[in-house]
Amino acid sequence: MPACAAALTLVLVPGCGFFTLGPAGAGGEQSTVEASGEAPALAELVESGELEAVEERLPEDPVVVEPVERIGRYGGEWNSATLGVNDWPWLGRTVGYEELTRWDPEFEEAIPNLAEDWEYNDDATELTFTLRAGLKWSDGEPFTSDDVVFAINDVLDHDDLAPGVEPISAEKTDDLTFTIFFSEPDALWAGHSLLQYQVVTKPKHYLERFHEDHNPDADALAEQEGYGSWVDLFEREAGVSNSARYWQNPDIPTMAPWKTTEALSDAGRMVLDRNPYYWKVDSEGNQLPYLDRVVFDILQDEEMMLTRALNGDINMHARHFNTLHNRPTVGHAREPGGFEFFELETSEMNTNAIAFNLTHEDEELREIFNDKDFRIAMSHAINRQDIVDVVYQEQGEPWQLAPREDSPFYNETLAEQYTEYDVDLANRILDEAGYEERDGQGVRMSPDGARVSFTLSVPTGFRPDIVDSMEMVVDQWAALDIDVDLQAEDRDLWVERNQNNEHDANVFSGDNGTQDLLYDPRWYAPTQGGESNFAIPWAQWYVSRGNDDRGQEPPEDVREQLAIYDEVKAEPDPERQEELMHDLLEISQEQFYAIGVSLPPPSYGIVADDFHNVPGSMPSSSIYNDPGPSNPEQYFIE
Repeated sequence: MPACAAALTLVLVPGCGFFTLGPAGAGGEQSTVEASGEAPALAELVESGELEAVEERLPEDPVVVEPVERIGRYGGEWNSATLGVNDWPWLGRTVGYEELTRWDPEFEEAIPNLAEDWEYNDDATELTFTLRAGLKWSDGEPFTSDDVVFAINDVLDHDDLAPGVEPISAEKTDDLTFTIFFSEPDALWAGHSLLQYQVVTKPKHYLERFHEDHNPDADALAEQEGYGSWVDLFEREAGVSNSARYWQNPDIPTMAPWKTTEALSDAGRMVLDRNPYYWKVDSEGNQLPYLDRVVFDILQDEEMMLTRALNGDINMHARHFNTLHNRPTVGHAREPGGFEFFELETSEMNTNAIAFNLTHEDEELREIFNDKDFRIAMSHAINRQDIVDVVYQEQGEPWQLAPREDSPFYNETLAEQYTEYDVDLANRILDEAGYEERDGQGVRMSPDGARVSFTLSVPTGFRPDIVDSMEMVVDQWAALDIDVDLQAEDRDLWVERNQNNEHDANVFSGDNGTQDLLYDPRWYAPTQGGESNFAIPWAQWYVSRGNDDRGQEPPEDVREQLAIYDEVKAEPDPERQEELMHDLLEISQEQFYAIGVSLPPPSYGIVADDFHNVPGSMPSSSIYNDPGPSNPEQYFIE
């Protein structure tokens, strides 16, 4: 069964006749020239005999990208910024978003990319891909099934190179066709997998000399390079366990529009230049990308990035400084800075996700937190509209941890239940649930005689608005005679305590409220061992199939919900997947695992007045990988 149809903005057309236009004039200057076949700098190389003709560099049937505004111009550079080596994900989202499949610009379906087609077997344990014919790496070598099979079998399924990765294997049928075999059904892999970028960034012809299975002298080579083993040298070259290292290697070939020429570091700048073998063209047959290069200034902090943006030194960006708090300041700088806003339609479904630890080691607190009536009362005691007005500048609306209204998984009851602010109702619910007794200090006691007192922890250095919101929530909860201590923790410590099940209650952002919840329903069921914060051990049990020592087997009704998600992952039919997810969310509605505060307002990015083909609005999600699906290869400067 084919996985999808071609999207409107990415279509295939016959290649013959596409390259009859002559090359533009010579020169690789920063000035821009009308697109006419290929970039002038590449035309110069063809003329000198250093590069094949454009029709030889591209597939016979190249992917056609329909420009957002109009056909662009060749030349110029995209100025962006990062916050050092650990900010490497921004590179993947801007200049590295080329995988087997990709999201259509509207974030509605996965569409063909390096692979032109794919098909699951009946139980989603096997996935067969067909690659596009004629694809080439940035050094001109063919991109084939051999590269993907090498990446999977020799790298990702290698215990020393990729410890802890779920068992996976691949088998080549021919140069363009291969099958991936999963240890468990995974009907979601083709749409989104954290491994997808790994399997298309491992050119076999380049990396095999560093791998002992392909080069018996790999250890000797590693010693010569100053490394203890071939595994360490391979990691330097490929960035398997630390993806930042991939961006620190300017020698590794790529399938992306631009290739690293000055590597990522913690200071200075990173530079990427046009890939002469990039395999996409615009709707008039001009080879992409339009821009000569991309430059990332490597900055020390967000304030420095904000200053660069205000000065007009960044011509397209949407990361770190683009907060709600900064929006008025950035808005005032638009005219003098020569830039405008574009809208990010966030997929986040909540500003604050409050999670009581349902698996708490303290039996008394565990009993309290697992009392659904207790959670309902705490929810009714939150004045969400006040928080929206004060913290979020009157943007948003009261909302639980529920899919957004424009999501195919929208559940109105889940979104609105228990959001009414009613302190009297909250107190009455607690009284009727057995919490009517107070201790000598006026703090409520549980039905078992435990003092209702706990710590609410928030991570520092993440989102100041969450801290501000929780200060208001804790003040509001005081009306219930419950003792809550708000505690700001260093983010690393916060994560560590979370993973070790050492927190009472904590707060984070409410992710995945649109199409993305299909792939990561962390707030709707305990599926994510890292961030299903209401029951991390339940999630650890689920992810490991009971093999994680930290895991705890969930109650039967929760296991039944997790079994539904197993059905989703084993179901290749998208319509049936959607039906099952609605069933899962009905159970989320009944369980009411955690509490939300409000629907987040849209976010924003900035784009220079002379920087074109950036959509005025685009989805924003860690799974969507914005702005990648908006096709940065068709951005241009005029």
